[in-house]
Amino acid sequence: MTEFNHIHLRDGEEWVCGRTMAFDQMELIRCEARDPDEEEACRRCSEQILAHFGAVMHVH
Repeated sequence: MTEFNHIHLRDGEEWVCGRTMAFDQMELIRCEARDPDEEEACRRCSEQILAHFGAVMHVH
């Protein structure tokens, strides 16, 4: 079973987007991005996953 967690939270003036992916209770990747704009933080975080696994993934 694969788990994918995606969370947004506010830290002062910045939005934090965090994502983790796990397989069989073993964490595969954890990424985080910060930006004053929530959508930009999310975009930058998804780019980290794409850079790790390649462009074949579709990340929301």
